[in-house]
Amino acid sequence: MLKSHKNLLEPRPSDRLRIGDRIVDIPLREIAPTAGGEATRVTLKSLGVLLTLVAHANKLVSREALLEWVWPDTLPGDDVVTQAITQLRRALGDDREQSRYIETLAKQGYRLIAPVEWLVEDDAVAAQPAASAEAVPAADNVRRPARRWPWLAGAAGLVVIAVVALLGYRPVDQRPRQGAQNATPSHSVPDTVASPSFLRIASLPQAEEKPSLSPDGALVVYTRSTEGGGRSHLMLQTSAAVSPRPLTEAVDEQFDQFPQWSPDGRQIAFVRIGGGRCLVMLVPAAGGAAREVGECIGGEAHALAWFPDGKTLVGAGRGKDASSPGGDKSGGDKPVADKALYRMVLDRGRWERIAYTKKPADEDMSPEVSPDGRWIAFQRNVSVADLWRIPANGGQAQRLTDLRTNIYGLAWAPDSRSLIFARYISERTVLSTLALQSGRITDHVGGSISLMYPSVSQNTGAVAFEVEETQSRVRRVSVADGIDAMSASQVLFDSTGSNLLPSVAPDGRQVMFYSNRTGDIRLWWLDQTRPDTLRSFDGFIPIPRYPVMWQADSRRALAIGKTAAGEVGIYELDPSRGRAVRLPVPDRLPVHVSYHPDPDRLLVVADHGEGSLGVTLYDRSRAPWRAMAEVGDVATAVVDARHRRVVLATMSGPEIRSADLDLGDLRTIDRVTIQRRNRNLVATPDGVRVMDSDERCPWLWHWVAADAAARDPQCLGRVDWYLEGVTYHPGQKALYLSVIEKMDTDIGLAPLSSFTLGKP
Repeated sequence: MLKSHKNLLEPRPSDRLRIGDRIVDIPLREIAPTAGGEATRVTLKSLGVLLTLVAHANKLVSREALLEWVWPDTLPGDDVVTQAITQLRRALGDDREQSRYIETLAKQGYRLIAPVEWLVEDDAVAAQPAASAEAVPAADNVRRPARRWPWLAGAAGLVVIAVVALLGYRPVDQRPRQGAQNATPSHSVPDTVASPSFLRIASLPQAEEKPSLSPDGALVVYTRSTEGGGRSHLMLQTSAAVSPRPLTEAVDEQFDQFPQWSPDGRQIAFVRIGGGRCLVMLVPAAGGAAREVGECIGGEAHALAWFPDGKTLVGAGRGKDASSPGGDKSGGDKPVADKALYRMVLDRGRWERIAYTKKPADEDMSPEVSPDGRWIAFQRNVSVADLWRIPANGGQAQRLTDLRTNIYGLAWAPDSRSLIFARYISERTVLSTLALQSGRITDHVGGSISLMYPSVSQNTGAVAFEVEETQSRVRRVSVADGIDAMSASQVLFDSTGSNLLPSVAPDGRQVMFYSNRTGDIRLWWLDQTRPDTLRSFDGFIPIPRYPVMWQADSRRALAIGKTAAGEVGIYELDPSRGRAVRLPVPDRLPVHVSYHPDPDRLLVVADHGEGSLGVTLYDRSRAPWRAMAEVGDVATAVVDARHRRVVLATMSGPEIRSADLDLGDLRTIDRVTIQRRNRNLVATPDGVRVMDSDERCPWLWHWVAADAAARDPQCLGRVDWYLEGVTYHPGQKALYLSVIEKMDTDIGLAPLSSFTLGKP
């Protein structure tokens, strides 16, 4: 973390400023020529980058600092900075080679070199809010702390949910794991019902997140980030689409987040970051001064929850340094806390580790205490997460689900017999319910939106949550168009839904891709010479992590899918018949699969335990299949037929490795600039290529090679889209890829009665 950096913005007296010969309208996120002309709207994150550069005008700002300040506590990849700079340069009419606005310093960062002037008089005339509008101090100094959001936030959250979800190994499996500790029986097939109807009560361009409902459901408090993401404060409004009022003040160098209403409805606990400290605070729900009650666990921001007595809080440590049970330190310069559950009695103001069963590698988070005070439910681990619970006083941890997916918040139902939680399914995050006694899970699925971070009012049963929406499109990119290739690309198979992860066959005619155009996620096939042949693989439930892998003769392909019972497996697809046949792979949780030059062999990347991935070479000529060799720390594996090798994307780093066809002679042969880009490996008859990204070009197409001169990089454009997956046809010299182009976020409200809680 870049805790030595300070994102210092001078007091901002206006919502408009002049940069060179451009006018920037901050609330509208628009940049327009001073001489008149069409304005260009930029994304919230691009504006955040621009305002950070404004704060440090004529000074170097590193890429790492921009990631820390604009995309805090997310995993977006370094290429988002490049894409934001590219969008800003286009809006400013700037040229990287002869820059008049944003100067690039190779391998260092960026510097704003154009003159900056705040347009105070214009704003004084234009900004005349109604009496009910949010009151913001006229002179707000803005500084982003070293860590702001422990979870996904705003537009960056959408990118991670969409991209990481699709490429980040989220098997959805309901079967009980062997060795699960006292697992509550889990229903093998979740029920699926329609997503509840809801009211959007906060829908401004600013990031509005982590809602918490009052016990009577009449009011909701949430965090709002100011435009540009420079600070955050708490907003309070009735549970209706009306203007909110600030509960805490938007103050220089201060970030208020994770609000939680007390059980008696009289006060709200929250976390405040500022002045190099992370504090737990209480503020009266009716308004007034907030008071400090203690430090954050380990000095890191985290979510809070109340015990029913209204005198105790629970939280989860997020530090990287493990401590012994009870060995947390609430004082000192470097507090230490492991990723476990802690409680704080408010009168003592000190966090104490709860004694319960936990392995050192487990990462526990998002604790919530049941209304009857008997249990603490929580999420264990991240990308292969599940719900667990412990007795409120500690003890044996009990597994509640066997989903091994990404979870985005949980809340108890008022009767303490059910949980509402958000989890990733297909291409979206949905709200699900878990009946604790039966283990029955009900998924509330509908449309392309994602619903997450639920909060339940305990007296009336209203449910508030975040609402996020994203859309993906498939594009055909002609490499011959060079630097204009991405901007001149052709949209394929367009629909009102999301279309993603296309895979073109070696014959150049057939294409498969995933789409939710029918309302559910399906794998689709098309003969491009006959547009009327578009059809889906009926009965096949895909898990869209990577594009399907074609056989060299284009007759068959491999994909990851699941049964109606949720069992994940590898399927061989026969497009001519529209059939998908499950293969008897021994791995329970495969995430990627490739054909081998030997038809009796197959390369399978799968979960090797504790969320660690590796590749196994199988001999499938006998039953059961025999594992011939394994390599750990592998995210994807493709065959380079020309060089008779297997090319491997490292899971934990940016390296690209190679092995012989028997998975021997392992060596590092290349590395990408952005870690996750190494998973975009594409096998061609002449070798393996990768879609990389660097500070000069976010769409850098090159050969995988140890010798830099042999990479032959081609920059295909500087558009600010977000890559999901890519394949290539050498005969057409065309890429088939999917990108995220639309992202929005709001806060929604629905009655608890619209959720199916299931029979206990």
